[in-house]
Amino acid sequence: MVETITPTEASSAVEALHQLATVVLNEHTNDLGLCAVCGCAFPCERAALAEHNLTL
Repeated sequence: MVETITPTEASSAVEALHQLATVVLNEHTNDLGLCAVCGCAFPCERAALAEHNLTL
């Protein structure tokens, strides 16, 4: 069974993803070439995915 969503529900979901991506980008910042949260090379996977999602 395929569940359908209304345009309002879709808009709310997109807005929630936008807000989450913004939070991630504000937290996962460049700290001398490393992610300030993850400690791995910047941009980390989460920051890259958040940037991609904001682009959409």
